Amino acid sequence: MHYLLRIMLAILLFGLILFQTIVLPLPEGCQAVITHFGKPDRIATEAGPHIKWPWPIDNTYIFDCRKKLYNTKFTQTLTRDKKSIILLSYIIWRINNPLKFLQSVGNIRNAEDKLEGMVSSSKNNVLGEYDLNNLVSTDPSLLKIDEIEEKILKAVKQNAYDNFGIDIETLGIKRLAYPEQNIEAIFKQMRAERDQYASKYRAEGRMEASIIISKTDLEVSKINAEAQKKSAEIKGEADREAAEIYANAHKKGRDFYKFTKSLEAAEKMSDKNSVFILRTDQAPFDALYGNLSDSMTNQTNSQINKSSNESVKGSENE
Repeated sequence: MHYLLRIMLAILLFGLILFQTIVLPLPEGCQAVITHFGKPDRIATEAGPHIKWPWPIDNTYIFDCRKKLYNTKFTQTLTRDKKSIILLSYIIWRINNPLKFLQSVGNIRNAEDKLEGMVSSSKNNVLGEYDLNNLVSTDPSLLKIDEIEEKILKAVKQNAYDNFGIDIETLGIKRLAYPEQNIEAIFKQMRAERDQYASKYRAEGRMEASIIISKTDLEVSKINAEAQKKSAEIKGEADREAAEIYANAHKKGRDFYKFTKSLEAAEKMSDKNSVFILRTDQAPFDALYGNLSDSMTNQTNSQINKSSNESVKGSENE
């Protein structure tokens, strides 16, 4: 009984070992190259179990074919205007042809070294066609980063696919730095560009201010003209009414009018401490003396007339 159990366990263990050697479990997103006696036999692309001969008859090489991100090293290069810059690029790539990848580079590390060399060489060639302000500028119209990235990608994409079975999907500039000797020149360039913008904005501001001032002056002139016109109309109407009042007053009391005007003139010509020695029979002081004399004369005459009347009445009574 124990002997039979041992045989069954041995058969089960042998079956498990055989299963592991002849069945290839392929993970999702991976592909495998199966070689038969060292020669490529087939490529397994579907996830799941695949049957193969046990080692050493068949050998398998599994590659992760999902997208990968690789950051290149900092590389120093020159622009067309002889400015030295340091660039860090990123690459998004994946294995498109596992067999060619196996035969050309063999593993991920070697593939990244190949990509590093290709991208570095292409960056030097492409950036030699552009100036520094195409990479760094305050003027958006001068920036050509997208165009530069597209040219570098175009230069390495087909070569990577044909030689290494690698599909480069995206390539971009991740970071840009400058050597110390170039920093001052870059700052000067940025200040010059900012000064150009400032001069432009100042000129536009002055032009806008002059337009606003001109419009304001025109409105003020219109308002002043309307006000002066209205003032002249009111003043003319007031003068007309005053003239009518003076005329009516003159008609109704000419002597009184003349008297009051003489008093007003005398008041304007004198103050508290003024002393005048003038003739009283000339204007305007004749108003003071003449009217007073006339009143005294009229009063005397009335008294004389009253006395005469009383004398006449007394004689008649006798």
